[in-house]
Amino acid sequence: MKILLLEDDPPTREFLADTLTTHRYAVDAIADGGIGFDLASRWPYDLLIVDWLLPTLDGLEVCRRLRAQGSRTPILMLTVKATSDDIVTGLDAGADDYLTKTCDAPQLLARVRALLRRSSATTPVLSWGKLCLDPALTQVTYDRQPIPCRPKEYELLELFLRSPQRLLTRSAIIDHLWPMADTPVEGSVTNLIKDLRQRLKAAGLTTSPIETVYGLGYRLKEAPQTAPDTDISPTETDELNPPSPRLDQVMQRATQRFRASLEQRLGVLDGATQSLEAGTFSPQQRQRATREAHQLAGGLGLFGYGQAAAVAEAIEELLRSASSAQLQAQLGHQVELLKRSLVMSASEDEVAVGHTSP
Repeated sequence: MKILLLEDDPPTREFLADTLTTHRYAVDAIADGGIGFDLASRWPYDLLIVDWLLPTLDGLEVCRRLRAQGSRTPILMLTVKATSDDIVTGLDAGADDYLTKTCDAPQLLARVRALLRRSSATTPVLSWGKLCLDPALTQVTYDRQPIPCRPKEYELLELFLRSPQRLLTRSAIIDHLWPMADTPVEGSVTNLIKDLRQRLKAAGLTTSPIETVYGLGYRLKEAPQTAPDTDISPTETDELNPPSPRLDQVMQRATQRFRASLEQRLGVLDGATQSLEAGTFSPQQRQRATREAHQLAGGLGLFGYGQAAAVAEAIEELLRSASSAQLQAQLGHQVELLKRSLVMSASEDEVAVGHTSP
């Protein structure tokens, strides 16, 4: 399944892309709303994840324009804006679901799975005879025995099972399975088809489910008549599940990168405060500081700094709407409050680590 992610904050974008990729989604991560709208209009994405405030074209306008074109691609709006009015506005603009950046990764992934289920005409568990693929568990089994697939093998099999009547060319497979930045040559598809066939044969399938249509592409063969076993108990299902990807490791790496960017971002806000005091605060500097505050609010919320995120959001609102006199009177205080909130959060993290250490 291929997802278009529109997020302009680099650490947040990287974390979300890593999380989705870890769970076997192909992800195109874009920072600009205008470019994202153009891609969503041209390419067959299975899901869009859209931030609200984006350069060129904001998330609301992306939703509105896509719906005006007749696009039915599910859209999840992921943003720091969390009031009831904000949620109503996002949903009315065309989003199918709305999630704030204070959510954790498992909740985000559950929303993604739910939206993909709603948009799919297939059953939650995809099957071809005794060959089964469970998208919710990212698990493939044959005759109730797990098949350990590489990520691209899994994605290819899922694509065929979701498109049982469709002839898939090599270029169509590339469009569905690879991000634009990693587009391979068409020969890679041939090799991937071969690897998947060998994987399934080693698992016990005597007939490959994938048929080659020479000169055109590939398609799923008609399924054998034998129905797959469905009377597996919950305990048996749990035993078949492979270990889930380690989201905590992805989150830890992303959090470290986000923390490394904090000094530079706080420096932008400090610079705005100093310029206000010196009487040299320009509209361009105000615009940059507003964007930094917005990105900080979203990133801090996503990485678990709830109190600091609220302060950053207040700074963003102050920069957007306050007069110069109000800014001069309040911005410095708010920036210092943000720094104290970050120090308190860091101290709480250290205490938590100390309590859980052996």
